[in-house]
Amino acid sequence: MAVKNIAITDTLETFRTTFNDLAANDFGDIANLSGSISATNLVEAMNETISIATSTAGWTIEDSTSTTQLIGGGDVLRVLGTSNEIEAVVSAVDTLTIGLPAAVTVTTSLTAPTLTGGTIQLTGNTITATDSTAISFASENLITTGTINGGAITGTSITGTGATHTLGTVQISGNSLSSTDSTRLNVNDTFRANTFESQTGLLSIDESLGFPRISSTRGDKIAIIDIVPAFQGSSLIFEGSSEDANETTLTVSNPTADRTITFPDNSGTVITTGSTDAITESMVAEDAIGQNELKSVVQLQILNSSGTPLKTLYGAGA
Repeated sequence: MAVKNIAITDTLETFRTTFNDLAANDFGDIANLSGSISATNLVEAMNETISIATSTAGWTIEDSTSTTQLIGGGDVLRVLGTSNEIEAVVSAVDTLTIGLPAAVTVTTSLTAPTLTGGTIQLTGNTITATDSTAISFASENLITTGTINGGAITGTSITGTGATHTLGTVQISGNSLSSTDSTRLNVNDTFRANTFESQTGLLSIDESLGFPRISSTRGDKIAIIDIVPAFQGSSLIFEGSSEDANETTLTVSNPTADRTITFPDNSGTVITTGSTDAITESMVAEDAIGQNELKSVVQLQILNSSGTPLKTLYGAGA
């Protein structure tokens, strides 16, 4: 650039125009200065340029936002990895290795068509195992506010929230099992329980003392059986008022035809062949015993003077 002089005799306007021309044409527009130059004045910029130019040929790095940085001889490029996000390793010769650590932390989100970790694969809304085995959540809880759809659900326990849980039309509320459509519950297999009770607990079926037992909690112990029972066995055993080693057995002989035993419509005690002195006078009707009811009949006749029987008395033979 040419040297510009301002004489002592020049006017202020000459000084102004000469200075402005110097700044615009000789120095150039500072906005056009390369961004790789960090100096803020001409002298420092020249020194920085000379340092780069006189050193080993430099090179420029640029990021995804088009921001550039000139790297010259003697400069150091530092690649710093963030813990659990990226690893940068410098090795000989002139090698920079950038990779991921064993455990990667993503602070916001990770997006890909398919993500695979070990044998677990995530594609879209589907989680699968690449080796086609079961996916285990170990001892962790699996919580969802939505619906679990699928085949068989197997586990040591299934716990839900709320007061009522529903499987199909069967619902569980606390210790109560019922149907949502108010129909009966069907058990198509053998059903076992320690004790079966009726709705209010008046009737129970259990195995007390090793015997199957049907009992009533009513004070009078009444249980109505509204059926015609047909017992396969030949005996009924009654325990009595206390459970002990003594029982009363009611048994029948094997019938060869249909038989009917009728109990009369009155109260009393059943008389058996083992009863002794059980028949009282009130139990025998007048004229109920005649000669046909006596095992061995002896006649005592009272005769008149002509030998005609006036009265005949019957008595048991000796």
